[in-house]
Amino acid sequence: MKMGFDEFLASPECEVVIVAYPDIFRTEAKLLHGTFSREYQELSAIIMLDSEDMIAIGVKDADLVKVESVRGSVVVAAKKSDSEEGHPGTGYMPEGAWSNVLGACPVPAKISRAHQERGVPAIEELLKPKNRPT
Repeated sequence: MKMGFDEFLASPECEVVIVAYPDIFRTEAKLLHGTFSREYQELSAIIMLDSEDMIAIGVKDADLVKVESVRGSVVVAAKKSDSEEGHPGTGYMPEGAWSNVLGACPVPAKISRAHQERGVPAIEELLKPKNRPT
């Protein structure tokens, strides 16, 4: 695996509280395409962040971020929140396998830019015993 110089640099971090929410579009993708589908993953493996928090960690829409709580960590895609009211310090994730890795929500977490070429882990990877919260 090729490593870039930025792999060794510390990424800026931002502390947030993760709030999980039900999402009808994610649920519809699960019903139409299945839990292991690309469509379901694209709607589930995301975190909605305030623009201030995205600037603080140096990411833009669709960049990968590492979200880490005391219970576990996961890589997801960052999405700029559409909310007209700002919500710095709060990250919103759809309920599901990716948010479950972090533990019961709301949960304090740290977010930083992800340094990995593989992308977002597939749901099969999250369901392996090593990633299940205890």
